[in-house]
Amino acid sequence: MTKTGRHSPLHSMFGNLAFLLRKSYQLDKSIVFATIAHIPVIVLLPLLAAYLSKSVVELVTDASDAGTLTVYVLSISAGLLAMHWLNMYIGAKIQFRAFYNRFLYIGLSIDKVMNTDYDNIESNSGQHKMDKANKAMEGDDTGTQQFFAQLVKCCSNGIGLLTYSAMLNFLSPWVVLLLFGSTAINYAVNRAHNHWVQRNKDNWVPLERKLSYISKKAGDFEAAKDMRIYGMSGWFRQVSKRLLGERLGWSRKSERRGFIVDVLNVTMTVVRDGAAYGFLLYQVTHNGISAAEFVFFFALITQYSGWLLGIIDSFNALHKTSLAIGDMRDYLDMPDRSNRGAGAALPDASPEIRFENVWYRHDSSDDATIKDINFTIRPGEKIAIVGMNGAGKTTLVKLLCGLYRPTEGAVIAGGRNIASYNRDDYYKLLSVVFQDIYLMPFSIAKNIALCEAHLIDRERLEHVLKLSGLHEKVQSLPEKEETQLLKSVRDNAIDLSGGEKQKLALARALYKGGSIIVLDEPTAALDPIAENEMYLKYNELTASATSIFISHRLSSTRFCDRILFLENGRIVEEGSHAELMALGGKYAGMFELQSHYYKEAVGV
Repeated sequence: MTKTGRHSPLHSMFGNLAFLLRKSYQLDKSIVFATIAHIPVIVLLPLLAAYLSKSVVELVTDASDAGTLTVYVLSISAGLLAMHWLNMYIGAKIQFRAFYNRFLYIGLSIDKVMNTDYDNIESNSGQHKMDKANKAMEGDDTGTQQFFAQLVKCCSNGIGLLTYSAMLNFLSPWVVLLLFGSTAINYAVNRAHNHWVQRNKDNWVPLERKLSYISKKAGDFEAAKDMRIYGMSGWFRQVSKRLLGERLGWSRKSERRGFIVDVLNVTMTVVRDGAAYGFLLYQVTHNGISAAEFVFFFALITQYSGWLLGIIDSFNALHKTSLAIGDMRDYLDMPDRSNRGAGAALPDASPEIRFENVWYRHDSSDDATIKDINFTIRPGEKIAIVGMNGAGKTTLVKLLCGLYRPTEGAVIAGGRNIASYNRDDYYKLLSVVFQDIYLMPFSIAKNIALCEAHLIDRERLEHVLKLSGLHEKVQSLPEKEETQLLKSVRDNAIDLSGGEKQKLALARALYKGGSIIVLDEPTAALDPIAENEMYLKYNELTASATSIFISHRLSSTRFCDRILFLENGRIVEEGSHAELMALGGKYAGMFELQSHYYKEAVGV
């Protein structure tokens, strides 16, 4: 088992079935009722057909008149026709409702990924669970959609098997034992194969995720420039070919095992049916059963074989579906450790923030990223956290935002551990611009306000566009702030440059107006002069807010009250710009190296 393949113990089959029935009843009661109604219809149909054949032979043997025979046949045939119509109607209803039901579970999955704790989906194990869960919901033949059809088949086959066993017992209990014994062998073989597939699924799901990534990036226009300039297509093909070869290797193993299982199933079927029919012929020739009884028992044995094969196939299909449902439950049941219930009251103004002996280590890492951090940010203070790439700056931001929980120590805001606040309430305090900026295929206004058009405060929108430096660009567009974004999605849209995206992200943070404002490398795509102008505007707006600037470029630091210099997850220097320059340490050295980019702009 690979490291990425670690997962919680499998849920039991009946536990999974109970979960899906209970959840489906909550989401869509009609499909549960339709499933229950469909089972007796399927059982009665072949039994009614067998009874019709037996009755016709009896009437013919007894030399009944044509009128009686016609009425009898038409009556039973009418009943059969009505049952067939009912069977098709209920089957179609189940099929449609199952399709609808699958999308309800997709909705649950989307809710989970949007609302679960951030580290649940950032971790490799969380991504692995999400990929396996999506396999249970991605198509018409997957677990959540096929479950009800398979449940109907399994239950109808089981009830039919018991009903026909009772009838065939009148012929001979040995026939029933023969058929049951061969069924048990088939079931054991198929169950072993399903368990093999489930055990080894963790070996090919990561391969499929990598293949999906390569396929997506190969057609991603944002990667197209690098793909061509650096001649990456050949390398991409090699990586894709290698991964595809590994995935096909697992497919070959699975297909070989499946072929062996099919051969064993066919062999057992031939042996079972041959022995049963031979016994029935023996009964005709030696024990003198009637022609009508022969026809009836022949139909029962023929259908009995269908029930047997059906219960093997349907039970194994249901078992396979159960395993997929278990994957979905593993994903949906990922625990959220943050407070989602009643929390402490939020502070009314910008709070004091304290890091007390904070350590943080990723689950997949042996080394801590943040090591014994202690500092305090006073209300309304502006702090710069600087350092080289990899120093731990972004991890520090995620701890402050509550996206990560400290491995040791605590983050305190407003005199309380941030874990004591309701998670979503705490997020209201925060206006954050992260390094990675994501835009949606909506208007510029909606991308800033993140709400429907009629709820947007237009004066506030205009204000933050000016403060972020994006106003001139927006006014030059024909549709101004209603201009649509992302040409890859909308024909009439535009794409913003890297610097314009960062300005939009700043406008978004300013529009929200949180009392704690965090900028994580917010101006990396701007030139030094534009960056300095941006911070001058930003400094005016955030006069009453607690502000944290994260950067490895130091043009923002002169506007801050205090600077923390991070190295290898620790604070190695702390003070104002003037104090750190006088200290002549790591900050001063880094500032001097960068100063030729912005010395003239900031008046140094």
